Amino acid sequence: MRSILFLILAGVLSFALVDSALAAEFLSGQEVTIASDETWDGDVYIFAQSATVEGTIKGDLVVYAQRLHISGTVEGGVIAAAQEILLEGTYGRSSRIACQAAKVASGTEMKRDLVAACYSLEIDKGATIDGDLIYAGFQAMLGGTIQEDVWAAVNRAEVSGKIGRELSITTDSNHQQGPPPNQYWQDMKLVVIPMVSPGLTIHEDATIGGKLTYHSPTEVTIDDGAKVTGPIEWIEPEKPAPRDPQDKTDYFWNQLKRYVTLLVMGILMVVCCPATCGGAVDQIVQRPIVSFLAGVLAVPLSIIALGVVAGLILLVPMAFGWLTLDGLAVAGALIAVFGMVLYVGSLGYFFVFGAAAVTSITLGRIVFSDHPITSRGRLILALAFGLVFYVVLTCVPYLHVGVIVVAILFAFGGIFVWMMRGLFGSSAEKAKPAAKTA
Repeated sequence: MRSILFLILAGVLSFALVDSALAAEFLSGQEVTIASDETWDGDVYIFAQSATVEGTIKGDLVVYAQRLHISGTVEGGVIAAAQEILLEGTYGRSSRIACQAAKVASGTEMKRDLVAACYSLEIDKGATIDGDLIYAGFQAMLGGTIQEDVWAAVNRAEVSGKIGRELSITTDSNHQQGPPPNQYWQDMKLVVIPMVSPGLTIHEDATIGGKLTYHSPTEVTIDDGAKVTGPIEWIEPEKPAPRDPQDKTDYFWNQLKRYVTLLVMGILMVVCCPATCGGAVDQIVQRPIVSFLAGVLAVPLSIIALGVVAGLILLVPMAFGWLTLDGLAVAGALIAVFGMVLYVGSLGYFFVFGAAAVTSITLGRIVFSDHPITSRGRLILALAFGLVFYVVLTCVPYLHVGVIVVAILFAFGGIFVWMMRGLFGSSAEKAKPAAKTA
């Protein structure tokens, strides 16, 4: 949680630095306290376990801590990320906070806006925000006075204070009441997280001076005595349409057609290149980690080779153009274009069909045989069996992209390792001296 809050803090620091015209002071330690009789003329940056501000800061206050308690005066704005934040005192400019729990206590005066992202936000009666409240979190309890608009996206909220203008809020009441939130964070010391009823509730002493717009699956609860000056607009989320059984049938047939297509294209590769398929599968089964890591290298190399082949379109005609024999330049161009088309087609075929075929054969090989498969028939049998698992795995939501990527890496890596072993293994065998016979 702290790392996330630190990223949020780092993102908003730039706004503070742009407006900063005074000298900045940096304070750090286990506990940092600015006493009530202290006055700091410039901006203050605090990095601590616990931060307490009782005095006066004439500039901005930027804090990253576990606990933050402000009861003094900040003539600038507050930018803070913490686990719990308790705001009292007076604030001259807009404040931006991110935490698990925040409380704006009674008597607090904020001259501008409050922007907050929290699990829980509570604004006590007697607290005043002269600007807007912009809030995103799990729950909110708004009991103070907000002079202008409130824009919020929460799971649940209760309004018992005064909102000067519009209230626009999104709630989700589908979550039932759970255990007290304080059970999740036992080390809370400054803020006690309140229990908030699901949905949106406007209590009898609440006043909304403008329009009430709420997005919610259930209607708002407005107690007798609550005042909503403007119109009330309820926007219900669209309910998902029931799935037509025909859609399930179409999905099944689409996957079946996909299986048949991959099977036919895989059989074509097995028939044309049985040694390559068998060799790649052997390397994946025997050296899975090496094959995977080789795939991480082989995939970008194949893309780089694509650029090399594309360069031949220019280099080959130029090379033949330097000769004086008629027609060689045209022939060179045709050869380069043919080579380009052949390579791009082969690469695209392997990305779309070949990787799935090699991976499926590997799955079938693991099930059917502990020994290398050399015959085309057994390769096709392993392909047909393993392809069932491949298609099923790629139908799983949030998993299909990962399965396809892993299959591509294993397939490219298996072929790359097989080619390297064939190349360097043959050279090593030729270089090895023959054994002498008696």
